Amino acid sequence: MVARPRFRGMPNEDQAKYWQGKGGEHWVSERDRYARMVAGFGDAVVEAASLSPGDRVLDVGCGMGPTTFAAADRVGPSGEVVGVDLSGPMLGVARERAEEAGLAHVRFEQADAQVHSFEPDTFDAAISRFGVMFFDDPKAAFANIAAALRRGGRLAFVCWQPLFENEWIMVPVAAALEHVPLPEMGEPGAPGPFAFAEQGRVEDILGSAGFKNISLEPLELPMRVGSDADDFVAFAKTSDFADTLMEGVDDATAAAAWASVREALGSYAGPDGVVLSGKTWLVTAIRP
Repeated sequence: MVARPRFRGMPNEDQAKYWQGKGGEHWVSERDRYARMVAGFGDAVVEAASLSPGDRVLDVGCGMGPTTFAAADRVGPSGEVVGVDLSGPMLGVARERAEEAGLAHVRFEQADAQVHSFEPDTFDAAISRFGVMFFDDPKAAFANIAAALRRGGRLAFVCWQPLFENEWIMVPVAAALEHVPLPEMGEPGAPGPFAFAEQGRVEDILGSAGFKNISLEPLELPMRVGSDADDFVAFAKTSDFADTLMEGVDDATAAAAWASVREALGSYAGPDGVVLSGKTWLVTAIRP
């Protein structure tokens, strides 16, 4: 049996505030764009989890539920999929979609997977599409997830490879940096999108949590980030991208930076919109 960790205080408080507020609201407002951008990565996760009819599945950081619903299609009405997330706004959308589709074998809980008291030894698989890189204590979080899995239970998730290898963010960032200063990058491995970029760190975290047969396979896919360069720039101005890069920058400098971003993205525009590549790790493991 995998021991359930003990916790004191309130972990992931900053993440909870962000996803309950600005972060969650932004993703809800741009739901269709994000769905197009990362759909292929979610499909790969669900496929890697090897789901079967009747399975019980835990979807960690489920957001508005795209991977939850995809898993529900695989397990059928004899199975169950439970999506958990910190974001009330995103879960509100997920619940509406589940109700509209009449999916009785899907449910959503606003919960922190690092500390939530899941019923032990009950899930056949745990999945996540970019939802596991934000824990204050990832070893404790994955130990908690492992405790919720049955023996032989499967883990499958996708996380970003290093920032500098990801075209979808580095092309616009590099263009903006022609005009604005390089922002503070933060501590390596700190909670955030690229916290699991290093293969060895992921292997150590999962191994410490009790997982075996740990595998990280590189997965690179095209990402449609906008219908054209202007569309992407309008979107980026409402995102954390703008908050980070344009902090303390005067209007004229910001305008020059955005013009450079628009120009850089022009060479990636085509009939299908602006398409940049995303490099990730497709991670699988087993709870022994």
